[in-house]
Amino acid sequence: MNSLVLVYATFSNFEEAKTISGELLNEKLIVCVNIFPEVKSLYLREGEINSSCEVVAIMKSRNDQVDKIVEKIEAIHSYDQPAVVIIPIEKANKSFTNWVNSVIDVSSIGV
Repeated sequence: MNSLVLVYATFSNFEEAKTISGELLNEKLIVCVNIFPEVKSLYLREGEINSSCEVVAIMKSRNDQVDKIVEKIEAIHSYDQPAVVIIPIEKANKSFTNWVNSVIDVSSIGV
């Protein structure tokens, strides 16, 4: 059985987060996404501290989907260097785990 993961990603706006997440859901690469609109981000760029409003998305998936998820996000994201962070889920309740595994079709990924 594949381990579960959270995929943390930031986006320039809500529509971009919704569009990319929708594509990942349609392809059954993720099973769910929580989108947090308007978070304040501080970051270093060219030696300067910058700030902007971004949108954070936390997606639920399986480890065997990570490469496809990252590839898809990077291909259509508006940022040159999007932040896509994979967080392993150490433990989850059985009904959640069963749901994730039932949604992501094993036959479509060649396992």
